[in-house]
Amino acid sequence: MLMLVFLAILGMVAFYSVIAYVLIRIISKKAFKVTLTKLEIMEIITWLTLIFIIFQGIRWGSSSTILPSVLLIAPLINMRISNRKQRERIKQESI
Repeated sequence: MLMLVFLAILGMVAFYSVIAYVLIRIISKKAFKVTLTKLEIMEIITWLTLIFIIFQGIRWGSSSTILPSVLLIAPLINMRISNRKQRERIKQESI
């Protein structure tokens, strides 16, 4: 029974991740005229998930959920900075 619940949750996460991936790609192309890489889309999905978890932790008053989520923000910011530097370096090399 527990395995079935785990598989259902895993399937639900995979399904919503694919939907978010497709929607973010379509919105970025149509509204912002920007083509995002797969890494950038996964980063956006990670940020949205983290914000949702923090919001739910605040709503439920669960510090055991909020603290790890807040501590994940620093590595995500560092990853964003390094991705931006790498993208600028690639642009300079192509010019």
